[in-house]
Amino acid sequence: MTEVPLPLWPTFEAFLAGTPMREIRHWCSRKAKRANRERLLSGRPTERISTEDVVSVLTAAGGRCSYCGSLAVQAAPMHPETRKPMPWGHIGRRIGSLDHIVARIDGGSNSVENLCWSCHWCNTWPSERVPGAEDHGAIQSCGV
Repeated sequence: MTEVPLPLWPTFEAFLAGTPMREIRHWCSRKAKRANRERLLSGRPTERISTEDVVSVLTAAGGRCSYCGSLAVQAAPMHPETRKPMPWGHIGRRIGSLDHIVARIDGGSNSVENLCWSCHWCNTWPSERVPGAEDHGAIQSCGV
């Protein structure tokens, strides 16, 4: 089992204070681009979301997962030299993710009303959406 490192940000306010808005916008633009892409089973979305839409979803949620409540404002870990994804399960509830409330494959739209902020863990495994979860690096309070 991988050791769980300390969180980068203990609160949403600390994340906002320590992250330049241009970095937040860049992160959110990548999430918008991913949400807007064509998918094999659900096709191209009829509505496109913008960077501002994703920033508003993140801000409205206060950086917290809509399902488990963990602070989810970290990016997925990447190898510093190769920039390839690294294992993330040990901090999966800290990684921020944009989620469609009703999945596009199930007829959900790409509209802001159908979007919520979630941790990568809850977005990947809906069956493990547990309010107040404390596993996989979850951050439920300032006291980490």
